[in-house]
Amino acid sequence: MHGSEAGSIVRTESRRWGRDTTAGIAGGTAVVLSAGLTFLAVSVAAAGGTDTGTGGVQLETDGALTSASSSADLASLAQSAVTMLVPLVAVVIGAHFAGAEMTSGALLHVAVAARRLRVVFAVRAVSLAVIAGAVGALTALAAIGAADVGVRAAGLLHLTAGTATGRTVAGAAASAAVIALLTFALACLTRRSVIVLVVMLAYLVVIEPVIAGTIPDGAVWLPRSALTALVRTDAEPLHALPVLLAALGLVCIAVARCRRDRAA
Repeated sequence: MHGSEAGSIVRTESRRWGRDTTAGIAGGTAVVLSAGLTFLAVSVAAAGGTDTGTGGVQLETDGALTSASSSADLASLAQSAVTMLVPLVAVVIGAHFAGAEMTSGALLHVAVAARRLRVVFAVRAVSLAVIAGAVGALTALAAIGAADVGVRAAGLLHLTAGTATGRTVAGAAASAAVIALLTFALACLTRRSVIVLVVMLAYLVVIEPVIAGTIPDGAVWLPRSALTALVRTDAEPLHALPVLLAALGLVCIAVARCRRDRAA
């Protein structure tokens, strides 16, 4: 394949996914929910706190924000919304990128020569990482901003979530990119994007919390726990290394296994 052909694929795929409506809607929904839920959590905590339930997917509102609270307490509230929403939206975007393999810009190149499919999918994986990372970062920024607005409305002017902005945004971007790539790779390898979407969501919401409750000492190594912990200042990045390597490895395998029969 000539360099000009590869460049054309890169430009087409990049433009396609940069303007993708589904990814935009999913990302926008996550940002709005992050801001809304964080503001609600801060308001409840400032009013004395209430428990939102149990399990791995919940808002941290069972504590109270008072004049004795620290900015770290406020940041923790914002981070709880991020860790709840970012993995879910990342799975949706990752499955969408895999399920849309025969549409729009990709179809033009696949129809011309199936050997180019590897390039198409490689560019798509890079685009996915960038877009999912951006969604994760924006979701984190929305949570931090809403937390600050919430404490101002509650009169707790000495608190700010801004002190944890860097770590929270970077961690959310990284966790979103890795989870999205993992979902994308699994969907490409199985060619069952809807099934992978359902299974991944079930794992994040139900299965991993159950496993974490069964083996609490090993919970920090579980995919969701390890990745979402990256938003917190006391996180250990080493715990996320296995799932990162697994995601990258599966993406490479998925791209390498692209065959001519996928264009048939």
